Amino acid sequence: MSFDGIFTHAMANELNATLSGGRVAKIQQPYENEVVITIRAGRKNHPLLLSANPQYARVQITHIPFTNPDVPATFTMTLRKYFNAATLTAVHQVQNDRVLHFEFSTRDELGDELGLRLIIEMMGRHSNIFLVSERTGKIIDLIRHVSADQNRYRPLMPGAPYVEPPKQDKTDPFHDPDRRYHALEREVTPALSAQRCCNSIIKA
Repeated sequence: MSFDGIFTHAMANELNATLSGGRVAKIQQPYENEVVITIRAGRKNHPLLLSANPQYARVQITHIPFTNPDVPATFTMTLRKYFNAATLTAVHQVQNDRVLHFEFSTRDELGDELGLRLIIEMMGRHSNIFLVSERTGKIIDLIRHVSADQNRYRPLMPGAPYVEPPKQDKTDPFHDPDRRYHALEREVTPALSAQRCCNSIIKA
């Protein structure tokens, strides 16, 4: 099944229920665009796969064994540095989009509380994974760097502010204060496909 907004919403709920409160036990990057973070929760190890593969971007719990490269990638080393003894506090979706935020809490070198956000955007060839400071909103590191020459609107480099992807003018069925989704349901007739009508305003 493809990762559309509805499926991503269900995945966020499932991961939140399974992993929240767990601690980071292990971090791997077996492939260029994929990271596996093992979360210890409920007395079990849960290997969480985050993939920014342009064709198969996804998030899932996996039990497939992976072989690590001989030399860890820079992104892996950054995650290991910041996620030492980190706890996953929450998983949530951004406005029914194909974007998930994983909220972590840990301590810095001085023992002060440090909030970190791991963000995955599952958007085809634009898919990416970010480590962002909760306090500053700046990117600490990311799995795929995008310079200003490549994207003037949204340069994605360490030290740059994290900017959300452009929003689509479509209704989020899980947050619909104007009741557009419910009004649409009432207007559907047998001659009008409910699926086509819904797809015109719901984020995919």
